[in-house]
Amino acid sequence: MDASAYLGFHKSLAEMIIPYLEPDDTLCDMGCGLGRLDLELARHVSRLTAVDINENVIELLRRDAELAGLRNFSAECGDAETFRGSFDVLLTSFFGQADTQGFLRLCKRRLIRVVHRNNKDRLYPGQPRYAKKDTVETVQRKLRDMGIDFMLETASLEFGQPLKSWRDAVLFVQNNAPDAGEDEIDMFLRENAVQTGWDEFPFYLPNPKEFGIFVIDKELK
Repeated sequence: MDASAYLGFHKSLAEMIIPYLEPDDTLCDMGCGLGRLDLELARHVSRLTAVDINENVIELLRRDAELAGLRNFSAECGDAETFRGSFDVLLTSFFGQADTQGFLRLCKRRLIRVVHRNNKDRLYPGQPRYAKKDTVETVQRKLRDMGIDFMLETASLEFGQPLKSWRDAVLFVQNNAPDAGEDEIDMFLRENAVQTGWDEFPFYLPNPKEFGIFVIDKELK
């Protein structure tokens, strides 16, 4: 939440996605997480449905959408494998290993997939937590194997972690790398955390996030 609000990552990502949307589109974001991207996109479509399996984030998103005065917004708790609906555009953003054919059946016009360029992460030591997530390379290969045409736009945006204190930094790394020892965490932070001079967030872990935006039109399928 701090990273999204402070760095404007989702606002910048939304600006890259908006050209692929139409004002009268119904849009579904499958696996929306905290839904920061959806709050940016909702004003550019006629109706936005955000879906996630986590009830807590859905409740938070409903509250934030109401506070933002979004009248065309709904947040639904559901599993991507069993969710049913029909939308002009289906969006997945940094989703796991997606069922492309299944998602295409849920959209009338277009499927948009935002995926990591790779699964490396600069925010903590050790192996990435999301090693099983699709990457640009794996999605390209799958789509070509299925004979599905696509457009691909690649980009990089900064999406690191602002930290309120050194203790906050330690807790952040511990949460993401629970197997790391105290010495490893301390060394990682001393090598990677930068002092910002900001009162609210005096430390920051940089993380350039490289990704690709796949656009699959139903008529190109």
